[in-house]
Amino acid sequence: MLTWPSGEVAEPVAVADASHARGHAGPSLERIYRDCFVHVARWVRSLGANDADIEDLTQEVFIIVRRKLEQFDGRNLPGFLYRITERTVRDYRRSAWIRNLFRNRRPLPELAATGVDGLDAIQQRERRTTLEAILAKMSEKRRTTFVLFEIEGYSGDEIAQIQSLPVETVWTRLHHARKDFVRLVGELPSADGEK
Repeated sequence: MLTWPSGEVAEPVAVADASHARGHAGPSLERIYRDCFVHVARWVRSLGANDADIEDLTQEVFIIVRRKLEQFDGRNLPGFLYRITERTVRDYRRSAWIRNLFRNRRPLPELAATGVDGLDAIQQRERRTTLEAILAKMSEKRRTTFVLFEIEGYSGDEIAQIQSLPVETVWTRLHHARKDFVRLVGELPSADGEK
């Protein structure tokens, strides 16, 4: 079971409780937002959004949740939120290439935060760029499972719940994603310029 930041276990909401259209009180948007914001932001990142866009995309997810909450059947709240998150990030990524066509400027490297020297900041940024490049070469399904498990720390059961998949599928994707990751790291050029 998925545990939200509030410490509560994410149990399915009773169908009658989620049906606002029939006058029953279901989970409020405020409660969903409070309990689920951190998870949705982590999912946005795992789906490949740029760091600068994570908060905006997470807010966009909750705007859509607000619109669709009355239609929610009350089953699998994490799955409901994950599907909206998945579509929101997918649509954003599809439109990003158009925005980049009109933007020829490259961003300046991030400057070091207080207490970190410039060289460390540059090396950290290079490592992050390399990781992002490796992850971008993986299939979306494998990459998402890999990031949720290896980077975000979700368990296989939690990933199965939010993606509405059998846990065996999660383990299969993770197995192949790890193999892909090792292969892609092996294809990186070495410091002396050789592969």
